[in-house]
Amino acid sequence: MPNHIHGLRVTAIALFVAIAGTTAAVAPVAATDPAPVESPSPTPDPSATPSESPSAPVESPTPSADPSPSVEPAPSADPSAGVAPSADPAAPTDPAAPTSDPNGSLTTTVAAPAPVRAIVPNLGLRVVRIALAQRGDQYRAGGQGPYYFDCSGLVRYAYRKAGVSAKLGGGSSARGMLYWGRIHGLTSSRNPRIGDVAIYGGGTHAGIWMGKGRVVQALNPRLDIRVLGLHAVTKPFTTFIHTRIPRG
Repeated sequence: MPNHIHGLRVTAIALFVAIAGTTAAVAPVAATDPAPVESPSPTPDPSATPSESPSAPVESPTPSADPSPSVEPAPSADPSAGVAPSADPAAPTDPAAPTSDPNGSLTTTVAAPAPVRAIVPNLGLRVVRIALAQRGDQYRAGGQGPYYFDCSGLVRYAYRKAGVSAKLGGGSSARGMLYWGRIHGLTSSRNPRIGDVAIYGGGTHAGIWMGKGRVVQALNPRLDIRVLGLHAVTKPFTTFIHTRIPRG
């Protein structure tokens, strides 16, 4: 083979080898995943009813208010507002307890005592009770007690024992009592009070008015001391002597 042809072949082979080597020397490109391609958003169907996003939380419905009114809690006190101090349980409440004035001097307030109504004994009722206690004793003319009485003697005895003898003058006879009562303007036939003296027969008989139309009196040796109606005796009623003794 001629040399020049042989040389062309060698040159060609060398060139081929060079090209192949260059190709092999190039670093292989690492295969990478293709870039993700966003999937097209689905076009909403206009005929479909849109539904809520499944990711959005669905709130439960608020329960309706109780029909019965509830008591609203009292608002707490505002710490910035002034609060009136509560009464000190140890503070004295006695109105007579000593207190101090701003100058430091000790003062005492004394409560005024409540007015007390004076208790007045019913002396007219006492006179009647004393006369009633003599029932069972005997009648005797001129008797002044304590066991024998005539009409005026029983009246005088009851007044003396009750401590109001000075309220009845006229001595120890019914006539003297009537005379004394008329002089002092104390006689009338109406509105007697318990303990007043009842006079009969123009001053011949006397008894003690005890209320409710009755008179306690010493009558005679047969009846002695009895309680009878105002007009139950044979002698006519004359007048009352209003002795004005205290009656509670």
